[in-house]
Amino acid sequence: MGADKVYAWEHRQFKWHYAVKIAYEHRRRVAVDLAKRFGIKDLRVDLDTRGGGRAFVMQRRIRLPSWRHSCSLGLILHEIAHVYDWIHLEGNGHRATFKKCMIKLAIETRAMRYLPPIFAQIRAEEAARFAQVRKGHVRAQKAQAAAQRAVDRRLALKERKKTPEWRLERARARVKALGTRIKRLQTAQRKAERQARGLERVVARRVSESAGSDTLAVEVSHA
Repeated sequence: MGADKVYAWEHRQFKWHYAVKIAYEHRRRVAVDLAKRFGIKDLRVDLDTRGGGRAFVMQRRIRLPSWRHSCSLGLILHEIAHVYDWIHLEGNGHRATFKKCMIKLAIETRAMRYLPPIFAQIRAEEAARFAQVRKGHVRAQKAQAAAQRAVDRRLALKERKKTPEWRLERARARVKALGTRIKRLQTAQRKAERQARGLERVVARRVSESAGSDTLAVEVSHA
């Protein structure tokens, strides 16, 4: 059977599969997981910008459309069926063995025996990525709000410094600071004066003791 006839037959028989569109970032993942579930452990998947699909059965490699083109589940199954046909029935091309393999893969996939775990895992990963992005977005919003509050405070202070009330408040603060400094200086002055008076008494006592000892020495010498 020619390739065009096979494509037309597939689109008539497997409308559901060709209606399911696979996003670009999930195509390689879906193809590899489906191949593993059908016993193909080492399938290689390339993404091509030309928009079509192709199977290299001897290399166990398939080619799927890249991000520029849409890709359906039916197309992925079509290419996997080529590799499956080569491995299990030694078939190549769009022959009767290929149709048999395509029917098997499509029926089992349509029965939802393999897709739910794949799609559930993809949805879980997408939800986790979305939660991470949202968390980062929330942190960024908080940081932006904090920076904006800091800017608002600086602008408000700048405007406040232009008012007479601010100058009066600063003048009062300087007067208070000077009064505190004066009190500290007065306290230090009184402390220094007390120390000076104490030292004066010590010096006077020593002078008195020295003078008394000199008088006693003179008297002894005269005697």
